[in-house]
Amino acid sequence: MTGGDRVKKGKLLWLLLFACMLTACQEAAPQADSGVYELYEGYVTVEGDTLVVDDFTFIDLADTYWIHKQGLTAEDMPDNYYIDDPTDELLYFTLDEQTRYNFYDTGNLFVTEDADKKYTTTKREEFLQFLKPKDPTTPVRIPFEIQVLDGRVLTITEIFVG
Repeated sequence: MTGGDRVKKGKLLWLLLFACMLTACQEAAPQADSGVYELYEGYVTVEGDTLVVDDFTFIDLADTYWIHKQGLTAEDMPDNYYIDDPTDELLYFTLDEQTRYNFYDTGNLFVTEDADKKYTTTKREEFLQFLKPKDPTTPVRIPFEIQVLDGRVLTITEIFVG
């Protein structure tokens, strides 16, 4: 090994040592969330900044595993779907300004008569107006799919059944 090679190796060794020292001295960076969200299906109500979900399993004709597992027949699914809601357990999640509400505005509250009825908004007031029952004595029973990350609702999407 020549003198020049030893100098290069020495410089490389010092550079590696310095890099290791810098790495060891750095504080651990906070981990970003995994980006993996939880998915729920259910009937929803809104209480302030909280989404209350009566969760269930929505089974349509494509869900052959669940149809077989539940022993469902065509009589159980007259509208080509079945809602399996075995408990009265409620789930609670946080709504914020970034929550996206996706629903079908068949009543033309926010879209024109001839427009596409799919409507998306981040305005909670519009979602609440959509949920408001025409008959106040009848509870709203619209099925939704809810995406949640760390307890915060990312999206609420109507499962259109009719």
